[in-house]
Amino acid sequence: MKPENFEDSEAPLLPSLEDLVVPRRPIGVTYATGDDYDAEALLKANGISLEADQLIALLVVDFGIFQAAAARVLGARNERAAIEQLHMLAADDFFEETARVQASYALSRMGQIAGHGQLVEILNYPVEASPAPLQAAAALATLGDPQGFSLVRDTLDSSSTLNAMVACKQLYAFVPLHGYPLAEGNQVDVYRAYSRALLRKEPNITGEALAQLEELNSPEARALISGR
Repeated sequence: MKPENFEDSEAPLLPSLEDLVVPRRPIGVTYATGDDYDAEALLKANGISLEADQLIALLVVDFGIFQAAAARVLGARNERAAIEQLHMLAADDFFEETARVQASYALSRMGQIAGHGQLVEILNYPVEASPAPLQAAAALATLGDPQGFSLVRDTLDSSSTLNAMVACKQLYAFVPLHGYPLAEGNQVDVYRAYSRALLRKEPNITGEALAQLEELNSPEARALISGR
């Protein structure tokens, strides 16, 4: 819910859903920096100011894609003036779960312990209902916590092409955690997960996996590419 002292006049003017512009990520932007780049590019493409006060006001506007982008940019910039509103967004189930993931991740980037707890909570939501649990898994991985790996790995075999594609997009975040132990007794095996993605019949999923492997260019990645 909106804070009591929030005035609608404080919110930036937003395009309608029909007029939404989603820019394509240009060649040369890496997977490591891509989500931060995409968030800023989305806001710019839709005429939204990147001034901190405007981004903070955007956090409480019920338009998930812009809330998520604003939270992502604020976290990347370590805008500590946004912490109170980020806490509100992260904890309020009135708002879209994908926006809450980005608010929680932003808080974690700024050293706010509650952000990690919110990500763990969202990780346990049903993946069939929202991409948020998969996104939370990747956010946790970026923070050094591998506990969402099993969810991402298993969703690669989903009967839902959309869910499998979202899962594939999260794999890159787990590469630095390859070999980390998991609570269930096994380890993060990100390259085996990539091999599962490459077994899918959908070209968009296999293409996404190959693009990540090409950027990684590790011996394991090259072996998977050459085995295609």
